[in-house]
Amino acid sequence: MNHPAHTKVRERLLGLDAVRALAIVGMVYMHVGPTGWLSPAPMADKPASLGWIEQLVSNRSMSLFVLMAGISVALMTGGSTPLATARKRLAIRAVMLLLISLCVDQLSGLNLSILEFYAVWLILIPLVRLRPATLLTAAGVTGLVLPVFSFVVLNYGRDWPISPMAGGVDPSIGLAVLIHPDEWLAKLHQLLMGGGFQTPYAIPLLLAGLAIGRLDLRSPAVRKKMAAAGAVLVAVCWLVSWFALGPLGAEAALAAMGGPMQPQPWASVLALPPDQLYALSIPMAPMMVGVGLLLLAGLLTLLERPVWQRVLLPLTATGSLALTWYAAHQIFIHRVAGEPPFSFMLFAGMVVFALVFSPLWLRLVRRGPLEWLVHRVIVLAVPGQRRS
Repeated sequence: MNHPAHTKVRERLLGLDAVRALAIVGMVYMHVGPTGWLSPAPMADKPASLGWIEQLVSNRSMSLFVLMAGISVALMTGGSTPLATARKRLAIRAVMLLLISLCVDQLSGLNLSILEFYAVWLILIPLVRLRPATLLTAAGVTGLVLPVFSFVVLNYGRDWPISPMAGGVDPSIGLAVLIHPDEWLAKLHQLLMGGGFQTPYAIPLLLAGLAIGRLDLRSPAVRKKMAAAGAVLVAVCWLVSWFALGPLGAEAALAAMGGPMQPQPWASVLALPPDQLYALSIPMAPMMVGVGLLLLAGLLTLLERPVWQRVLLPLTATGSLALTWYAAHQIFIHRVAGEPPFSFMLFAGMVVFALVFSPLWLRLVRRGPLEWLVHRVIVLAVPGQRRS
């Protein structure tokens, strides 16, 4: 006897949802930026423990989210067997993400949200049919070249990455940019080179995620290899950073710098944050790939057990509504929460609300509001499910 509904539930990779939820929680923490536990405090009086948490999740949560985005792209286009309609579906998804991101900017007042970057990052469309080995090779090459490129631009070409608008003025906020064609080039330039070199940094993570999503993530043997590879990547990247900071003298050279306009020492490109900016660090992206592999291997295995599916249901449900929660938390922080600084209690309240509300929502509806909207448009625009 067939049970289609039960089969669909089993097909979802709950470990991926759990990792995505962890990334979302970290990003919420960074955007809230708590300066006190129970009530906000001046930045200078922020407890050291909160500073340690911020240092721990800073850029790492965004890195995990980008890696998960690459894996999600691979899965939504057929996993290990790409759909014949994969490229068309990704193109529709890119357009939908761009429109949603502009709406989020409009409602929150943000000049630039990460969802806009995601829309542009779907330039991966031509790569969805490549083999995992090819994608991993491309991730390795770009992971070496792009941090050096960003390092050179920041230290020796400071005038280059500014907006091409006259006078360096940023493009319009939100949907208004759609009716100003003269700002489109500036917007594209902002998305490719602005926001702290997010696009150059993200490309290796997206390629690695695309490769991981092409693997058989339900195979125990594949997961063991993922865990082993993840442990090696984390260890090697940490050792490279230690060697750069100590024996190569990057830490002492950075401490002796006379000011922010002075070029950084070349050895610092091998250092991990906080000693180097995430986008200018060669070990940062591979280390986060390693962290992602370890988390995925562990949580995918753990969440095959019914008891852990029940225990971690709030986390996996929150991860399955990641797009909705990202948009909602940005609007809430900028339009409802008031003026910063904020307390840890605001962050905790937002996270608890998401963890409680998400399972209740999924009892009634299969997808989150924005997830449903994107899925519905894709299915209507590209209805075919043929595999190549």
